Order: sequence, then C-alpha cells, then structure tokens
Amino acid sequence: METRQIMIADTKTQRRYTIETAATTLGELQDQMTAQGIDYSGMTFTEGISKTQLITRDSPLPTNVMYKGRPTNNLVMLLTNTQKNIASGTMSRKEVYSTIKALHLEEEIKQAFGDNYTRISTADLVKFIDDGAGVVECLEDTEEECHCLKKVATSPNAPLVEWLYASIKMLVADNLLYASDVETLAELLEELAAREKESSPFSEEEIDNMIASI
Repeated sequence: METRQIMIADTKTQRRYTIETAATTLGELQDQMTAQGIDYSGMTFTEGISKTQLITRDSPLPTNVMYKGRPTNNLVMLLTNTQKNIASGTMSRKEVYSTIKALHLEEEIKQAFGDNYTRISTADLVKFIDDGAGVVECLEDTEEECHCLKKVATSPNAPLVEWLYASIKMLVADNLLYASDVETLAELLEELAAREKESSPFSEEEIDNMIASI
C-alpha cells in the first residue's frame, strides 16, 4: 500500500492528528498511533467519508473512497466513545448539535468557552444546555487575557501552547521582544497555519460535519 494521509479526530479530547502511513488494517494503524502517543483506548473507529465502522484489528482500511466525485485513499478516522450515552446525559453529539442550533446558542457557547461549539466536548455542551447558560470562570485581571487563556485551553496541545504563549509574554515583559516582533511572529504563524490547512486533504469544517453525521 502506498503511503497516504489519515486524519484522526478524537471526539473525546477534541484533538486532531495527521498520520502518514502505509497501514492496510486497523491493527497496523493502531500500532502506529500507539508509537506516536495517540491514545485510542475505549474508543470506536469509524471512517468518516465512507461511514465504515472498523471492529477488529484485522478490519481492512477502506481504499478508493469516493470523495467529492473522485476516489481517494486519504481517510478520516473518527474516534468516538464506545459507550453511546455520555455520563452527564443521554444526548448524542448529533442531538446536542441540533439543540444548539435550535436554541441559537452558538455565540453564547463561543463566549463562554472561547471557541466554536464543534470543538467543545459533548459532556460540556450538555452541561451548558442543562444549566441554561455556561460560564467559564476566569481569574485573570483583564478580559483580553481571559479570552486568550480560554483559547489556549481549547487547543489540542494546550500545555505546549500555554508554555509558548507564557514564554513570549515573559520576553516582552523583559524587553527582549517588542510589539513589532510580536506582530511579525503573528504574521509568520498565520502564514504557517494557512499552509498547513492547505496541505490537509480535509478541512476542519468537513471533519466536524462527519462527526455530526455519525
């Protein structure tokens, strides 16, 4: 099997990974995930384009899947909780999405968690809906800093992102970096993020839609 990209979306941690692999079975993919430190314990594997659920390690990974009218070997592997009912309720993620849209809670959730509702865990969304309003406590002095920390908290690699952010703040405070330097860094990072998104065969929105449809 030729090397291909398999994007992995963990609905429990909201993390996304991209693996370059020649794996042909679920077991081979799992072994590579383990080697790269990706935890899949207690999770169900569903290929997002074909909606194929992979049950055993011998399950073959789909090939030549039709996507946007063309066959592709690049896949999207969705990791979902094996237990269908979540601890804080019995709503599926699809039902949660429908409720959010029906109640027009998109902006309230974004303000509360600092990110789009599609990146928030199902349990937190259910609690937010059940409570009528969810408020993320922030002990920072300024609203701007509070917003920044909320964004950090929802990052797939939050500890590393927080360390980088704190380091840059420290360099600014010590006058080792200036506002113009930070602006340049921001521009370079924005360009890098854009290139990474372009190189991915599937957009974040497309993956979110796949998750919502299962």
